[in-house]
Amino acid sequence: MPVCPACGFASTDDGPACARCGLSVELFVPVREAAGLPDSDPEFGRSVQEILDAVGDLGSAPTEPASLPRLAQAFRFPTLGSPRTEPAPAEPDALQPIRSMPELPPAKELAVVRRQVEEYLQIARRQGLDTTDFVQRGRAAAAASDAGSFEALGRELFIHIAGSITEEFESLVARRNELARIAPTSGPDVEFESCRSSLALGDVGGAQRRLRHLDDTLTRLEDEWAPTLILISQAEALAETTRELGGDPSPALGPLREGRRLAKRGERAAAEPLLARAGLGLWSVLEPTFVSELARLKDRLLAERSAGRDVGPALVELRSIAPDLRRRSFLAVIDSYRRLRELAGTPGTLPPEGLPSS
Repeated sequence: MPVCPACGFASTDDGPACARCGLSVELFVPVREAAGLPDSDPEFGRSVQEILDAVGDLGSAPTEPASLPRLAQAFRFPTLGSPRTEPAPAEPDALQPIRSMPELPPAKELAVVRRQVEEYLQIARRQGLDTTDFVQRGRAAAAASDAGSFEALGRELFIHIAGSITEEFESLVARRNELARIAPTSGPDVEFESCRSSLALGDVGGAQRRLRHLDDTLTRLEDEWAPTLILISQAEALAETTRELGGDPSPALGPLREGRRLAKRGERAAAEPLLARAGLGLWSVLEPTFVSELARLKDRLLAERSAGRDVGPALVELRSIAPDLRRRSFLAVIDSYRRLRELAGTPGTLPPEGLPSS
């Protein structure tokens, strides 16, 4: 068996698929020809030309942005228009939101509760909360030297701050859970538990500091893993679209599964080339049906335009597909296709009776 172009494994048997990553042998040649080649690659160029031929003469193509990312237009955590239909891998243990509010640390003496209110006002400002009413009430309590008023004010401030911190905590948990689909998150998980403990003890200042650090940590990890997520998302989108058009992506799903496994182990450098080749393999499976589908949609739009209907937005989506494909931005291609399908009024894969098709 030749060396697998996805994972580089050379098997001694003659099975139907790579023994390591599961890429079908019949996809070795198209993946090998496409993987890592420049935009001038003749094989890939022919694929783009077929798309252009399917689109036909619909006027000038849209101007391409000068600095569009090669993989896809979306940078971080891209989403597509339709739900994922591919069976998702087992989800990691998701972190849970905070279920109950912490209790306010007790304080009775005037000096203590006044100092506590001043501290809470500083925390609230750092949290971006409006403190105008609290400041005015604090001045009135100070003028009257009223410990009870300060205590009531501190309690309200504490609940206000704790509620805001809880919302931010849950927002960061959602980001962490999304990242955990593809990457290890042991570092942030420790920080989350420290933040949860601080809040449970009523230490809203400590919880706030940990949240700021968590935000920075998650942002850094999201930036590091964004290419991996884009590669996984585009492979999933290609597999899903293949199923929507009546095809079977299973011969090309092995590299996607193996790439996911490597990514979850933190082996990003090994996972990304494999995931890139997974996308190319899945595109090889999808391409013939996809070209026919575009030709069908083009015919439908031309018929609609001849009937006097406005199909401009749909034509814009149709024209954008070939330039995105030339950049191998498969995620953008599928996203444009789904918007095109909605604009053309064809939620299914087969045209209604009487509509033109290729």
